[in-house]
Amino acid sequence: MREGFVETRAGRVHYERGGEGTPLVLLHSNGNSLHEYAPAIPQLAQSFDVIGWDMPGQGDSAPLCNHLTIDDYGDCVVDLLDGLGLARATILGASVGGTINASLGARRADRVTALVFVETQFRTAEWWQQMWTHVERLFAVPAQSPEQVAARFRRVTPELVERLNLDRHKAGGRSMMSVMWAIREFDMAGMVAQINAPSLLLYGSDGPTIQVAEAFQQALPIASMAVIDGCGHFPMLDEPDEFVSVVRAFCAGGGQT
Repeated sequence: MREGFVETRAGRVHYERGGEGTPLVLLHSNGNSLHEYAPAIPQLAQSFDVIGWDMPGQGDSAPLCNHLTIDDYGDCVVDLLDGLGLARATILGASVGGTINASLGARRADRVTALVFVETQFRTAEWWQQMWTHVERLFAVPAQSPEQVAARFRRVTPELVERLNLDRHKAGGRSMMSVMWAIREFDMAGMVAQINAPSLLLYGSDGPTIQVAEAFQQALPIASMAVIDGCGHFPMLDEPDEFVSVVRAFCAGGGQT
C-alpha cells in the first residue's frame, strides 16, 4: 500500500492505496482510521483498487476546524475521488462510514458504482435522545481499557488495544462527539429513500446494530442483506476472511450477494 494526502474542502485527507481492479473506497468508523480494515486489505487488494481514507479530523488527516455534517463528509469523499482521478467507485462504509454512504448514494449517485453499508445505524430521534449519555461515555473520552475493547471486539490483542487508543487520541473527544452529532442530525430515512445504486447491508450477528437491519432493508428494499455469524460491530476485524468473501461476492454479482 502506498500513502499520500489529498486536499479537500475540510483540509488534507490521508489515504493509503493498493491493489488492482475496480476502485473500492473504505470509510472507517468513528474514532478509528483506515487501520480498521488492516486484516482485510491484503485480500481485498487481490480483487480491487483499494483506497482507505482517514476521515477529516481523524487518523492522520487534518484536524477539524469546524463541525462537519454528514453531507460535508460525503463531499470530502468526492474530493478524494477527484484528487485521485477516479470517476466512480464502490464505497464501503462502516458505522458512520455507512451514514456517509447514504449521503453519497442520494446526492452523488454519479460518483457511486455500488454501496456497502457495514454495521450502519438506522435509528429514530427518540433512540438518540434516550441513548445520548451512553454515546457520550463511549466517544467523549478517548482512552479505552482492555475491558472496554473486549466489550466491542471479538478478537482482542494488545496490538488492537494500542491501535484503537492511538487512533482515538488522534481524533479526540470533541471530534468524535462532533461526528456523533452529525449522525444524529442526519435524515437517514429521507436520504436512503433516494438511493438507486446497488447496495449491500452487512451486519455482525452479535453487533449493536443488528436490531435495525430489518428496518433498514425495509427502507432500502433494493439492498441485499448479509449477516456474518459470531461478529460484533467490526466484522472486518472479527472475521476478515468471511468479510472479504461477502464483499467480493456482492461486487462480482453486480450488486447481489
